[in-house]
Amino acid sequence: MSRVARLGRCLFVNGRRFESRQSTLQMQAETLADSPLSTSLEPPQFSMFKATEIAAAAAACAEAECYEQLEQLKKTEVVPLLMEWFVQQQQIICANPTEVAAKLRKMVAGGARKTVVISDFDYTLSRFANEKGERLSTTHGVFDDNVMRLNPALGQQFVDLKNKYYPIEFCPILTQEEKIPHMEKWWGTSHSLIVNEKFSKNTIEDFVRQSRIVFKDGAEDFIQSLDAHNIPLVIFSAGIGNIIEYFLEQKLGAIPRNTHFISNMILFDEEEKACAFSEPLIHTFCKNSSVIQKETSFFHEINGRVNVILLGDSMGDIHMDVGVERDGPTLKVGYYNGSLDDTAALKHYEEVYDIVLIHDPTLDVAQKIVDMINSTH
Repeated sequence: MSRVARLGRCLFVNGRRFESRQSTLQMQAETLADSPLSTSLEPPQFSMFKATEIAAAAAACAEAECYEQLEQLKKTEVVPLLMEWFVQQQQIICANPTEVAAKLRKMVAGGARKTVVISDFDYTLSRFANEKGERLSTTHGVFDDNVMRLNPALGQQFVDLKNKYYPIEFCPILTQEEKIPHMEKWWGTSHSLIVNEKFSKNTIEDFVRQSRIVFKDGAEDFIQSLDAHNIPLVIFSAGIGNIIEYFLEQKLGAIPRNTHFISNMILFDEEEKACAFSEPLIHTFCKNSSVIQKETSFFHEINGRVNVILLGDSMGDIHMDVGVERDGPTLKVGYYNGSLDDTAALKHYEEVYDIVLIHDPTLDVAQKIVDMINSTH
């Protein structure tokens, strides 16, 4: 149905609505009059007077409703422009543009006050590789990089763990269920090495300062724009939450007030030395309802945020929205860092993510989506 047809229907429906209720409204007006109408005005005069008023009121109501619909149309008119931009970008794959456009229209209509962003950190908000194509660090990788300088024997243990379990994490043959015990062993052993060494908070902060974690281009602006428009950012990471906190503090000066962390947190004793890790353990394949229970109160606080922008880079990230109490859409944006020759893996990303970004070192797409939502309100 065209916009003109929709407006015509709006006027027609409101006109019929008034016509069907005119006699009832007149009777209500007579009842509410200060004195009997028969003694104050001749019936024909009153009927004409009240009908005119009621007709004007009905017309005003119809006009307001149509204006509201027009404004809603104006807001969603930006969606085709963004979809056209998506199509023009070679690194963007949108397997079902119709469904993506429908989700975007709902998000634009809801505005910032109904939006929440749930994002992974490693290789999602942070870069996968530098300009030379060299692999950068994850939050766990901060220990791999720095410990080798201070204690080569311990550093080698971190490296050996990665060399053993990383291929299992991305093995195309094993099922997720088969991978989970290996991920639990990898994470658990790595965390034990950190706790047993009793690294101090100051030492870990220095590790972060010297680490090879790098923000994606535009990440700082993206995080700050979410904060400026009061859009919650939930960083849901199977990495180490303290590392993310220290990194944000060092890059942004402070952790934005809109930011909430769900991650593995190092616990420190009274001497500020690592003594344990938070529970439950969060690894790549359990970023779902199994670790959300302790976050119930937080998600209840944002239960009006029915529209979710989900950012991730792995199959383990696609269920990060399970804690949200909502009936609105989730727009899933996936960063694909794998080989273009691995067509099976790329196809799998296309199946589970609404938008797939191939080797994208920026947050341009996420920023454009948020800008579109903010600009229409």
